[in-house]
Amino acid sequence: MAKSIRVIPIECKFGPISAFAYYVDAPEPALIDTGVNVSARKDIERTLAENDIRIEDIRWILLTHGHVDHLGGAYAVWEKTGRRAKVVIPKKEARLLRDKNEQIVDYKALQGKYITNPAIQEKHITMLTTDISGTIEPDLVVVEGDSIYLGGEIRLKVIETPGHSIGSVTFILDELNWAFAADAVQMYGGFSGLPTIENPALYRKSVQRLLEEVRPNRLFLGHPFRNINGDMQSAQIEGEQVATVLQASLDMDAKLSDVARCHIENGLPAEQHELYGSFGWIAAEIGYTGDPRNLPCAFFVTMNGYHEEVIGSQIK
Repeated sequence: MAKSIRVIPIECKFGPISAFAYYVDAPEPALIDTGVNVSARKDIERTLAENDIRIEDIRWILLTHGHVDHLGGAYAVWEKTGRRAKVVIPKKEARLLRDKNEQIVDYKALQGKYITNPAIQEKHITMLTTDISGTIEPDLVVVEGDSIYLGGEIRLKVIETPGHSIGSVTFILDELNWAFAADAVQMYGGFSGLPTIENPALYRKSVQRLLEEVRPNRLFLGHPFRNINGDMQSAQIEGEQVATVLQASLDMDAKLSDVARCHIENGLPAEQHELYGSFGWIAAEIGYTGDPRNLPCAFFVTMNGYHEEVIGSQIK
């Protein structure tokens, strides 16, 4: 493999936030993640054209996980390749690509079950389904240890990094040891001010693995995330900053775990906070002031994760 390879970050903007897709320049070019429905036309095609690249030439569409802001544009990109690109997704989340209704199932099991206003729930569900450009049967579902060959000697190795979502994977550009981790690493959270963690135990295990075992030279994330001071950081990290970002993610998890465990073990209050429900005291202690009625919002997803972790440990 050449000593370096061109990777083009593509910022996909929608509403007040953005998600990153990454074009990997190879004999069989790959796009890692796709933003939402409008991203194919508004951001991906335009950014590639600015770099003298045709979207039609993409041969691989690689999805790190099944959340709408990462797979929503997959069908639209696939269409623009003349349906020639091969679409790849983690095996555990392929259902989210095959069927829009599975997005609603997950929403209702996580954030949605804490949203008591039916009108807000309906608004969220409409947003989720509108942001998906179409459903696809993937050409390939991947698990730990699989590899994607992009021609020549360029290979992306698959490692499972669940936690942010149950089936998240990281694509490792072999030899260069560059990690496309998307949302498996979240530092102190993104736009909403809190990391989105569906399963805290898996999340910390994944981040520890990246920090101690994989030790990537570069880290490509799905969004800009905040540092300990609340400042938004670049989604592309390299050198010594990689370890700093990974450790910051573990530090935030430790903080959230300690606070959540204390309140949950002592019994959550019966009275419901106007915005945060039974997690009002936790929000106050961590200084969270976001509005969980907005979408996307990490608060209820993450609180549910820590609640399940604590309750599960008590049962054991």
